[in-house]
Amino acid sequence: MKHKSVIIIGGGLAGLYAAHRLEQQNIPYLLLEANSRLGGRILGAQNKQNSGHYFDLGPTWVFPHHQKTQGLLKQLGIEFFEHYAKGDVLYQTSENQAAQRIKGAGELDLFKIQGGCQSLVTALHTSLEPNNVFLNHELTNIERCKNLWEITASHKGVECTLSADELMLAMPPRIIAQHLAEKQWISDVLLSQLQNSQTWMAGQAKFAVAYATPFWREQGLSGQIFSQTGPMVEIHDASTDTDRSHGLFGFIGWPASRRSQMTQQQLKQACLAQLVSCYGPLASDFTDYYLKDWASDRFTCTASDKLESSRHPSFTLSNHKQALRDLHLHFIGSEFATVDPGYLEGAIDAVDRSAYFT
Repeated sequence: MKHKSVIIIGGGLAGLYAAHRLEQQNIPYLLLEANSRLGGRILGAQNKQNSGHYFDLGPTWVFPHHQKTQGLLKQLGIEFFEHYAKGDVLYQTSENQAAQRIKGAGELDLFKIQGGCQSLVTALHTSLEPNNVFLNHELTNIERCKNLWEITASHKGVECTLSADELMLAMPPRIIAQHLAEKQWISDVLLSQLQNSQTWMAGQAKFAVAYATPFWREQGLSGQIFSQTGPMVEIHDASTDTDRSHGLFGFIGWPASRRSQMTQQQLKQACLAQLVSCYGPLASDFTDYYLKDWASDRFTCTASDKLESSRHPSFTLSNHKQALRDLHLHFIGSEFATVDPGYLEGAIDAVDRSAYFT
């Protein structure tokens, strides 16, 4: 049985950042990720017209007060720029009426990462020892035995068992709860709180379209659309700050239950039709389009997440601090942050505030 000082479960931003910190301190660790890719809820769709840019299908923005995220980007040498919001905004109130044009969208005061959030994932992964990162390793069991953690994971149908002194779970609360149910060393209060904590944006879907030119900008439009009809309730400019990659992205407002009755192609066509209805024929002249329905991602979304309206996470981890410390167990997913839980900033904050690093 392979033993390490620390095992991290989950290769999203929190897991990668935790591994990055351990790497810097020369602490032996392993990172296990169930998916065939790293990033978790950070997901980028590569622009075929510009291979260096990825359209964000997960988190998109860095807020001005997200100092930890900005600091990490600077440390890794990743540039970020102001989100484009110059020009007018469109309001869509009815399928039967043209979208209303309102003068001046106003500054959003947001930043985007050069190349997309995928750049952050790639940079963190590059900073790690490759032999410490394992993809396609799905967690199947967690046991606390003789003051050690024993982790069983399935890799292409073959189970492997690992042990560690410290265990870091870089996963949303409800995904953790699925693995900790019926474990005698977890209190009923903690398990209940995990089960009742919604995964941020888990039931949502996002659509992005690539264009050769930013035709909306040429018409004095910001790219912002707010809709009461959908399928997208909010649309924004997805272009880079250079002149090499252009696009639009939107948050789909139709609930997961409605989306589940449609094929992905039907949902994509509905989104494209909405853009054409707002922007006219130019919106149909796209180079590519992308859809990610997070409600169908079993490593992100649970049945409970699909049924609930989206709400900001709030998990009072301090109530369980001593119990977790005694177990050498660390919850480091973004939902456990005290600052901006669910966001990129929250993932970094949750790791920094972990008992292991404080």
